[in-house]
Amino acid sequence: MNETKQDELLELAHGYIEKRLSPDELERLENWLESDEEARRIFVDFSHDHALLHWENIPESGDATSEELDDLADFRPRRLPTLWQTFAAAAIISLLALVLIRPPSDARTFATMQSTESARWESATLPTSEGARLGAGTLHLVRGLATIAFDSGAEVTMEAPAVLEMTDEMNCTLSKGTAVAEVSEGAEGFTIHTPTVHVVDFGTRFAVNVDPNSGATRTEVFDGLVEVRLPQEKKGVRLETGQRTLVGGDGIGQVTEGPEEGTWSSIGSARLRDPRWQQVSTADGNGKDSYVWGGKPNDHVSEELLLLKNSLDLSGPHRKAYLGFDLSSIEPGTIQQAELVLRFTPTGWGLASHLDSSEFQVWGITKDALDSWKHGELDWDNAPANDRSNGSLLVEAETQLLGEFRIPRGIQSGTFGIRGEQLANFLNQDQNRLASLVVTRKTQENRAGGLVHAFASQRHPFLPGPTLRVKTRP
Repeated sequence: MNETKQDELLELAHGYIEKRLSPDELERLENWLESDEEARRIFVDFSHDHALLHWENIPESGDATSEELDDLADFRPRRLPTLWQTFAAAAIISLLALVLIRPPSDARTFATMQSTESARWESATLPTSEGARLGAGTLHLVRGLATIAFDSGAEVTMEAPAVLEMTDEMNCTLSKGTAVAEVSEGAEGFTIHTPTVHVVDFGTRFAVNVDPNSGATRTEVFDGLVEVRLPQEKKGVRLETGQRTLVGGDGIGQVTEGPEEGTWSSIGSARLRDPRWQQVSTADGNGKDSYVWGGKPNDHVSEELLLLKNSLDLSGPHRKAYLGFDLSSIEPGTIQQAELVLRFTPTGWGLASHLDSSEFQVWGITKDALDSWKHGELDWDNAPANDRSNGSLLVEAETQLLGEFRIPRGIQSGTFGIRGEQLANFLNQDQNRLASLVVTRKTQENRAGGLVHAFASQRHPFLPGPTLRVKTRP
């Protein structure tokens, strides 16, 4: 239902509650509700929210007056189709229950529907409008995003399709789909339960994904620390920033690091490393890494990090990262699978609010003659295949796009990268066995002073540098 239709429906619903609809308007509402399931859902949500507002305005010390109860008794249409009578009765009974039963205020609700984006709900037992207070019940999101703020300080964003059961301010259950949680100080111990595990937070941002068929659960940590426990266990496996694990019928899987944009896969298809998998980093052999910057000068430079920025101003500052991998130990044409792994970390430079969720691109330099660049000598003007006009373009005739990845707005740490056939083919076809890659940020800041992204170089004191993982033929 588009916004115009929804506004019209809500206006009719409001008039219905206030008993001011004309006979024609009432008939239109009745016919609409009889024929349209989504309209019935919206009407019930609206009635529920109206009931909550009515309840909150009744004095704490007294029960409903006889006049108020008389009003409620008169709150019915002249005529309603049989199909709709059930919904109308449910709305009126809910209102009566709210007025008469009045449980203690601290037991009624424990969370707020903070925001929704393109959300569509199905079979929800709780109000779904923005700002609505939530208690125990179930939310079934079939489209869009919805963010729930728990009174404890935890914030959970549902990504459709997803089903979330609200338990209390420290617990909820995700039975299918994806939820991203951000838990502030004071809410440590907040737990997302799934059919296979309990994911206990220790102050962090993490994501949980539940396979709708098997209940297998993937947990991935963007920042901080969580513990993944089997239901019958008091202790479990701890995951730190950039780590993930998959839990299915065979228990908790290995803790791994890797690109965050993998699609859901069942426990049966989880990849196990075998001797054919090799790792090559920019610190191995003749490997190297560096970054270049151009445009307006500033003192934001780093020897340990590889910086990325696409400035709103064409004059910069812009930044692009260069990676060199020594493939001399891998025969050409033998690579079956390949992935590039980058460990991102905050820089403290620029504002995250001046940048949307960011798309990054990884390019391969196709001319072997351009592989001779050196760290310490590379700059904006001599960098191979660099288009100096902005922060994301390269010379098309000298490069090949190998893949893209995305970092959500506000996220500055974790493990990201690309994998796929294009990367494997590029590495197989490299003749001098020294492969040069370039990483650029495709997304431009939306206001000047936006965030500078960065990932660890081979010189970082504790994070691994850029790494290629390749699987070769037997």
